[in-house]
Amino acid sequence: MLFTKMNEIIDEVNGEVAEREELIECIALCLLARKNLFILGDTGQAKSYAINEFRKRITGSKQFERLMSKQTDEEQIFGRLDLSSLIPGSMPKSELMQDDTYRELSEKLEEKYAQYKADGKDETLKEATEISKRLEYIKHVLCTVKSGSPKMITDGKIPDSHIVFLDEIFKSGDGILNSLLTALNERVYTNEGQTIPIPVISFFSASNEIPDFKDSSQAILKPLYDRFELKVLTEYVQEKDNRLQILRGKQSDTAQINKATITLDELYQMQKEVKDIKVPDS
Repeated sequence: MLFTKMNEIIDEVNGEVAEREELIECIALCLLARKNLFILGDTGQAKSYAINEFRKRITGSKQFERLMSKQTDEEQIFGRLDLSSLIPGSMPKSELMQDDTYRELSEKLEEKYAQYKADGKDETLKEATEISKRLEYIKHVLCTVKSGSPKMITDGKIPDSHIVFLDEIFKSGDGILNSLLTALNERVYTNEGQTIPIPVISFFSASNEIPDFKDSSQAILKPLYDRFELKVLTEYVQEKDNRLQILRGKQSDTAQINKATITLDELYQMQKEVKDIKVPDS
């Protein structure tokens, strides 16, 4: 069933773009084998479109997309330092909520406050106040017991994502080069002495140019290029009939309807099955 589902997605995305069978197959291979893919081709060759059409069919996955430039900094792609984690006697709420007692009291307080807004009774307000006092006490205990090491806010960034699309990755500045190297290869990110595991399955990137690695000023980008195990070169659509077929499809009533999807858990199951495949020397 999983084999059929993946092939249905491949067929469906192939129906959205013309003459991109190799690219779409490589996208599937990367997701199945947890590898990275770089696409080289001129503008207007549906490189980004093919990636986006495929990855949006992986339901339940968190995804991150960024057009890279010299102005892109680490905070924009990896997250920022939570300043509250540096204040003595303070902890980020996200970390406090990891404690069962604190989380239960916090949820109970929200319920009581909602009840008070509905009935306006002083008794309800008193109950909410008592819960609030207890919540502050639990917070004080947690902040005292646990060390106040720096914490990162990574929600919606690469460390919080399963599929990442870094468009024009070679345009990123030297400042984030090393962090990207580690993320692409080892799936970790280190900041403020903390090493954060990254759940990313695959990194994708597309560009209409690659650096001249013989140029000493651009040779530093060679290790980044090597982190993309699969590389695909695209060309403009050669057959007019293929282009017309795609354009007619976009005008039909069934256009933009994604029939084929797989869940993130199903993708994980596929990856386990892929690991069991024995590839002969031949």
